[in-house]
Amino acid sequence: MNISTNRVEAFSDGVISIIITIMVFDIKFSHVISKDNFTQLVVTKQLINLVPKLITYVFSFLVVGIMWLNHHHLYLLLQRVDEKLLWLNLNLLFWLSLIPFPTSMLGGNPFLPQSTAIYGGVLFMATFSFSIMRAYAMRHDMMHKDDKLIQREIAKLNKRARVKNFLGMGAYLLSIPMAFVSIYISFACFTVMPILFFIPDGIEDEELVERIIDKNHSGGEDLSA
Repeated sequence: MNISTNRVEAFSDGVISIIITIMVFDIKFSHVISKDNFTQLVVTKQLINLVPKLITYVFSFLVVGIMWLNHHHLYLLLQRVDEKLLWLNLNLLFWLSLIPFPTSMLGGNPFLPQSTAIYGGVLFMATFSFSIMRAYAMRHDMMHKDDKLIQREIAKLNKRARVKNFLGMGAYLLSIPMAFVSIYISFACFTVMPILFFIPDGIEDEELVERIIDKNHSGGEDLSA
């Protein structure tokens, strides 16, 4: 089986877009008709109650968006995929698809330790899954290696990404027990990964990127049919 990386990206993009859409459905505001003072107080109270949900949604949107950006940059570097990598990609999408659940739980119960711990656990597993997928692709020589300059740039990029992944996973793992000590420590841990990966690990040289894209288009035929 030889499936093009573009096909895997397209499927993953669709799943991730659905995940982001599902998260926003949890933010609901009751219908208001009356305009008296009591109703205004009710509206104000509803808006205040929605603040934790909005903050949690924005943060989860950022996390999923950063995952999507890094997923795109990773698959740009691949010249082929195999069945095991497809399953590893599905594993990543599974954990990403669970993010709406702890997002809803944390948004509705922002000071509940269990909510914070579950949120950190799901983010840890998503980051861990991404790390496994990258490591598998590196170990099985799935990245471009027929061009020495591209190969050298990819090696440097993967080294940086590996260090960042370990730091991010460590922060998420630490956030789980810390939720029962101080949720604010856990909240601080949650920010580590988005800060580290806000700028995705990709090749900055536009000429090299164009060469990689040309190689992907010339060698990634879909022969699975």
